[in-house]
Order: sequence, then structure tokens, then C-alpha cells
Amino acid sequence: MTDLSPFVDQLKERLPVEEVIGRRVKLARSGGQYKGLCPFHAEKTPSFYVHPGRNSFKCFGCGKGGDIITFVRETEGLSFLEALRVLADQAGVAMPQSFSRGPQQAPEERQLVREALQIARRWMQEQLLGREGEAARRYLLERSIPQDCWQTFGLGWAPRDRQALLRVLREKQIPLEAVAKAGLLVEDEERGQSKARFWERLMFPVADGGGRTLGFGGRYLPGSFAEDKKLGKYINSPEGPLFPKRKLLYGLEHLQAAMREQPEAPVILCEGYLDVIQLHQAGFKTSLAALGTAMTEDHARILRRSDRPVVLMLDPDEAGRRAAARGGRLLVAEGLDVRISRLPEGADPADMVAQGRQEELSRAVSDSWDILRWRLDTWVRKEDLSLPAVTHRAAAEMAEWIATTPSPVVAEQWSAEAAKTLGISQDALRSLLRPDRPRAGAISGQVASSAPHRSPSSGPKEVLTANEREIVSILLHDPSTWSSSRTVLESLKLQDSIANTLFEWCRQRRQDGVGFDLEDALVAYADDPHVGAWLDAQRQLRFADPRVSLIRALEALPGNLDQVHVARASVMDDLAAFRRPIRITPQD
Repeated sequence: MTDLSPFVDQLKERLPVEEVIGRRVKLARSGGQYKGLCPFHAEKTPSFYVHPGRNSFKCFGCGKGGDIITFVRETEGLSFLEALRVLADQAGVAMPQSFSRGPQQAPEERQLVREALQIARRWMQEQLLGREGEAARRYLLERSIPQDCWQTFGLGWAPRDRQALLRVLREKQIPLEAVAKAGLLVEDEERGQSKARFWERLMFPVADGGGRTLGFGGRYLPGSFAEDKKLGKYINSPEGPLFPKRKLLYGLEHLQAAMREQPEAPVILCEGYLDVIQLHQAGFKTSLAALGTAMTEDHARILRRSDRPVVLMLDPDEAGRRAAARGGRLLVAEGLDVRISRLPEGADPADMVAQGRQEELSRAVSDSWDILRWRLDTWVRKEDLSLPAVTHRAAAEMAEWIATTPSPVVAEQWSAEAAKTLGISQDALRSLLRPDRPRAGAISGQVASSAPHRSPSSGPKEVLTANEREIVSILLHDPSTWSSSRTVLESLKLQDSIANTLFEWCRQRRQDGVGFDLEDALVAYADDPHVGAWLDAQRQLRFADPRVSLIRALEALPGNLDQVHVARASVMDDLAAFRRPIRITPQD
């Protein structure tokens, strides 16, 4: 059985909690603890406390709390194991091999890969300021990007000589294998030699939330050899464990500081590197970009942690509108307040800043539309909306958006607005919803509670979910409790997907004679963002008497399940009522 406790204790011993958190939060001593502005929500008066004696932190404003693993995982958007690896690197200790279900890179090799990226970043910055970078400097100044921005974002230049960077890395005694894993070289099979991946390009380092360089994006200059050969305006580091494009957002390393500086600002999501840099220069410091226009669920989960509205500021062309619709749905599914700015046709944020149109951009942000209102406006502009078939298609799309949001309040308001705009009844719109389909984003990995199972503010489903997750949490904290309630547990079926996944995993482990505990589960589900986040939160819970808690949770389960069935039957009756065909009695 994997035992994480000694390794976690070793990390906490080597990495004082106030030092780890102090890298991201400005802390001031307050008696035997420290306090500062919370990195998880906007505040002007500190309510975020760090307790060195307990190796923990707690915000009394938003309720976030935990240890250094929780802090790194939440602030950098990492899984549990990824957070452990970051802390292991900081502590200078090796991750035990048993923590991985597959082969791992040796700690020394990972360190060499990271060192290769840092050396490459510094060297490219030097090249930008040297003779080789003259054309790139001229291009940046022509785009109205001043030199202080070059330093802030670590901009660099990759020269035409494709052996230059490799020579520097060899001089620094970085093995070729580490350079390859860093995504900095390609193999020339015809000549049988290695050469730099990036050459004759303006370079944009891409970092994680903690500021560690993970890879690069490179842009050719107008009139360059690469443009003549149509080699692609932008190229990125290759996809891999160190550069998971689906999880990366350009500018993320600046976001926490920007949110503290601008507590009322929404997160602005734009398309490219230059857009982010120019928007930061213009004062929109909470701006980010996906690496390309394609948003992913991982991006949405990272943005959810900001607890801010997200304004999509994509190019006002057809590709940008499609990207806004696709990305907007993913963000809505995560429960985010999603809005869209309306830029003038043919404009993009970088050009508008360069042209001195900051006030116009400010209005575009402050006047941004709710995402559903924007989609409705798209339909209203269609000349044939008066046709019933077109109205049906519009209503069907609105129903999809309404079904996507996990918020019943948002769903209700969207339903009213869509029905009014399209000139149909809310009953007609509701008939297009599929009540048998679970809403996207409804499972959010909330912490199971050891509080009473019934809460006046919770609906039957929420109460049942908390009840089921508490059962699983108790079993993971103290696997010996299974024996005391074995008869009930052997025949148990759970409704919540997270609880059921973990419960069946526990049951299978027992059948295989392997055993289980919370630490084993954290390793087994490290790559599952929903299950992994919930499991990490369970590390902070304590059950005074796990056996008694389990018995009480199991006793509450039948009643909570009955309440859900009653509520579900009521909903189905309502659906049947408004779907029932209207009977017209013939008149004599």
C-alpha cells in the first residue's frame, strides 16, 4: 500500500508554509501567524491567514484553506501529483517511484529539462537586445510595444543559426536528451544532426501560474524567409507532459498579482501573445490567451478559480465568433459569468492599443454582453427569423445553452429572455430541454462535509450527494470502518458519480486483497481533475469517531434517497403536464 504521509511530512519540514505562500502573497506577521490579501478572491482588507505551527492557511473571507499542497494545486491549476512534483523540485527531494502508475523522469533529468528552458529563455532575451535582434526590436517598436514590456514578458529572439542555442546548452553541460525533452530541438534526418526548433523568430516564453517556463511560442517577422516559405506565422513547443497546451494560458503567471491590483476587473480572454502584451500595457492586466483560439475544459477549470467574470475579446471575424461560441459553452458549464466584447469589424486588441484606442477598448469591456444575449442577437439579425423553422433552430440552440449552465438562477433568467426575444412561450422553450441529460459542469468536486446531512438551504439532490460523499470520505480516512458495516456496504449503490467511482474502486481493491486509503486514491485518480480535486480537499477533514460517523451516514442514506425520488417524480409529473397534447373538442 502506498504511504504518502512520510513524503508529505518531509516536504512540509523542508518547505515552511509561510515561505511557499510568501512567494505568491505579500505576508505580514500578526502575532504567531501571518496575514495578507487572499489570492483566491478580491479583497482590500486582509482575511487570509497563514499558521506556521499548523502548516496551513485559511481565508475567512472566501473559506479557502489547506496546506502547501492545496495552495500550489489551487494557485497553479495542477493535479495533486503535479503539485507534489513542484514542491519536490523546490525542496530538492526526489519523488518516490511508487507515486507513479508508470515510469517517471528521474528528478535530475526533470531539473535539467527545466534548466534548459531557463537558459534558453535568458539567452533568447540577450539575442533580442543584441545585433541579431535588430529587426525584431524594430518590429516591436512599430507595434508600439515598449522595452519594459519586453522584460516583463521575457520576449526574446531565436537567430537564424540553428546550432547557436545548442552550443550554449552544451557549454552549460545540458545533455541533448534533456534539450529534446524541453522541446528545443528537432532532428534533421537527411543530415543526421540535431538543430534548434526555433529560428529567426520573435520568441514568447510560456509559463505556468508559478512563473516557471514550460515552453515557447515563436512568430516570424513580416518579410522573413519563414513567411516567404509559408512556414506558419506561429509555432509552439511540442505538446507533452511539460507543455500541455490544453492546460496553458499565456499570461497566467501575472494573473494573481493583477487581480490583487485590480479587484474589480474581469478576466479578459483574447487570442494571441501580442494581444495579451498590448492589453497589459494599456492597463488591462487580467488579460490571458489560450495558445490558439481553442478553449478546453482545463482552461475553463483554471479560469473558474479566479472567481471573476470572463470577457471574451476575440477577433470579430467568423473564426473568432465560432471560437467564442465553443469556448463560451465550456466556460458556462463551469459556472462562470461569461460575457463577450464587441470590437469593430476588422480590429483586434493589439492594433487598437497601438492606435491609441484604449478608451474604446474600455467601453468594449464595460459594455460587454452576456454570452446568451450575444447569441440571441446573432439570431435576431437573421432576416428569416420570422420563419417558424428558423425560430425553432434558434430556440433549440438557446435550450442547449440553458441546459449547459449549472445555475438554476441563470437558467431561469436565460429562459425568460430567450422566450421573450424569440416571441415564444417559456413552456415551448422548456419542451426543447432534455430533462434526462445531466447538466454539464454540475459536479464541482465540493468538499464532503461532516455536518448534519440535511440543510434547509440544500435541495434533495445536494443533500444526497453530500451524504454519499461523506460515506466515501470516512472509508478513505479509515478503511477499517468497512468491516463494521460490511453487510450494508456490500450491497450499496451510490448515485453521485464521484462517490460511486471511488466507492467501486474501494470495493474492487478489497476484492483484490490490495487494500485502500485516501493516499492510494489520490495517486490512482491524480489525472482526473474532478475526482482529484475532491480527494485533495478530503485531506483537511478529520472524523472524531469514524465508525459512528459511518453508521449515522448510512442510516441517513435511505431517507435522503427517498426525498430525491419524490422530487424527481414531481418534476416528471410537471413535464408530462406541459407536454401533454391539447385536446380540442369538436363544436356542434
